[in-house]
Amino acid sequence: MLVTPRGWVAATASAAVVIALAACAGDSGDAATDTAGPSDADVAAVGCSEGDPDACDYPSRGLTFTVRQGYSVEDPVTGRSLPILARVPEGPGPFPVIVWSHGGGFLAAGQLQGVEWGTLLASHGFVVIHVAHVPPTADTGLAACELAEVPAGECLPSSGDEDANGLIALIKTLDLSAVLAKLPALSAWSVDNGGPAMDLEHVAVAGWSAGSRGPTVLRGAEIFPSPGAPRFTRPIAPIAAVMMLSPTGPGFGGYFDDGAGDTSWDALLAPTLMITGANDVKPTKPGLNGPVRRVGFDAQPADGDRFLLYSDLPVGVGGHPTFNLEDAASSDARLVRLSRAISATALAYFDAELRDDAAARAWLATDNARVLAGDASWESR
Repeated sequence: MLVTPRGWVAATASAAVVIALAACAGDSGDAATDTAGPSDADVAAVGCSEGDPDACDYPSRGLTFTVRQGYSVEDPVTGRSLPILARVPEGPGPFPVIVWSHGGGFLAAGQLQGVEWGTLLASHGFVVIHVAHVPPTADTGLAACELAEVPAGECLPSSGDEDANGLIALIKTLDLSAVLAKLPALSAWSVDNGGPAMDLEHVAVAGWSAGSRGPTVLRGAEIFPSPGAPRFTRPIAPIAAVMMLSPTGPGFGGYFDDGAGDTSWDALLAPTLMITGANDVKPTKPGLNGPVRRVGFDAQPADGDRFLLYSDLPVGVGGHPTFNLEDAASSDARLVRLSRAISATALAYFDAELRDDAAARAWLATDNARVLAGDASWESR
């Protein structure tokens, strides 16, 4: 069911968030007509150096976009109504789509999260759809638990960001699945209201922190929704790529690694991009640190098209929010540089996977991301 309580309404406020590392236009002004990617002349695929990190950058297209809201999508499993917000580039389209899952636990207005990422990606020519993972009730949570065979005594979803079980990952996966199923209707509404069509052949899912859990499960990662439940996964074929920012590691959120080669990520489908680092630590969860978060990269099959940008900045320089682009305007030049690299890497990755852009693939094949980030490593497998 697709609910439109206020219709497909263009936001009147300007998208005033400006990321220091990319020229992000707001939601007003002339419609952009140049939807082509940066040319080989624009992208420094070779020749950038430690002494000239600016030459390593991957430029934004700087398109204008419209913020549209008023939609809710119903999850057919739990029956919850999930508000969404979309940032839609202006221009002829069709534009590839990135469905965004917010961090933390359940939020009634979660579609308002991820502004920095939505602005960056939409200004580069991607339709970004933010979904609110609204708090489940006892009844709606029970429906999800029954689907995943979670014992009744372990069906305890909370509004917090708990890591004792995988219920957040389970329910967020179902939410994203519901939104993905409604993309044709969302694209039609965009066109009917004077916007561009969505390129439904090129769709990615992405998220930060707990928001990275649903995307991985939708690409074949396995979790334990609760200690007594069987493994759960829900791969969806039309997804072309996933991006995992500050992902969850084994021992948290239902993810596992038995130390003998059996992990949550053994069947995770490529392409994947993971971004984390040694400084990716929350004070409330010191055990979920960079080395633990990167296990999900090291455990993936080494079959190509899998990437990791890993910051080597020490704990205390920035932190978990850095990977949500919250330090892009920091007074610390190291964090500004890392934020710039995070953004450039994401743009190149999505251009490569959603547009099959040769210049983007060339950029990913270099050491540009590491040089741009400074104290970091750039890995592929």
